Amino acid sequence: MTDFRPSRRAALWGAAALAALAALTGAAQAADCPEGFPEKPITFMVGFGAGGGTDAIGRSIAAAIEEQQGWDIVVENRPGASGGVMAAALMEMPPDGYTIGMAGTDTVTVNPYETADSPYTHADFDYLGSAMQINFGLVALEEKPYDTLEEFIEYAREQGRATVSVAGVSQTVAVRQMAEHFDVNLVPVPGKGAADALQQALGGHVDATTQGSQHVQQIKAGNMVQLASLIGKRVPYAPDSKTLIESGMDVSLEAHTTFLVPKGMDAEIKTCLAEAIDEATQSEGYAELMEKFQNRALNLGPEGVEEVVARMAAFYEEALSD
Repeated sequence: MTDFRPSRRAALWGAAALAALAALTGAAQAADCPEGFPEKPITFMVGFGAGGGTDAIGRSIAAAIEEQQGWDIVVENRPGASGGVMAAALMEMPPDGYTIGMAGTDTVTVNPYETADSPYTHADFDYLGSAMQINFGLVALEEKPYDTLEEFIEYAREQGRATVSVAGVSQTVAVRQMAEHFDVNLVPVPGKGAADALQQALGGHVDATTQGSQHVQQIKAGNMVQLASLIGKRVPYAPDSKTLIESGMDVSLEAHTTFLVPKGMDAEIKTCLAEAIDEATQSEGYAELMEKFQNRALNLGPEGVEEVVARMAAFYEEALSD
């Protein structure tokens, strides 16, 4: 299974609800930083390529911080291994507050258990907060001869197989679970990130793709249709698209876009950065980006992210040990 057990899922939703309530009821505050910090530009190391959803979020948050705090933020893309290239590099950086990583939770909760030689685990990092929960969907070109998961499965059955571009291990596992559940041949095709996986679908090189954000604009433009919601609920931009659970599977994907730093950062600097990120997630510019994604800002805060990451890592360590 790629989802949490019910008790874990409930705990995560509870943490998300508390964070959302805090964001709604608390006014944004300027970051409380040590005197003289920062004295040079801060680098956002984005674990995925330019043009994807994580990259767009990173650049929006960076722009908001520059406007609100007056700092200089440099956005640097470090794609590869579903954020693993970035995480491995970040772990070697000094914990001085001048390098912040950005990736989905899969980078630290799935990657370390996919391979025995991972150079890091989730415990090698501290966490500053999150930007949003990722609304995964299974989508395809509008011109394809299927508009629903059931029709897609029937197409795969008739053709002997169907290909699905993916941007992470958890998505790969979900595709394989769909194949097993419906007893059809679904082939996951790894992309170099969400943007690359999307382009494979838009170019007609695969039959469908799993996406977390970039597909929304394609759906709104009429270029793509969502075959299924891969999270535990339907989404407003594709209200007729059923969840996998509604289609009879006990599967859903949960992930958040997070900010992480090397372990051992000074507590005052960590608080400073966490507060700056929290204020940025409440900015008007970031709200506009979330509107484009048909999503909303959700900052779980340092403690909330640490809890989610620890729970997810425990789940995937067990799930991927077989």
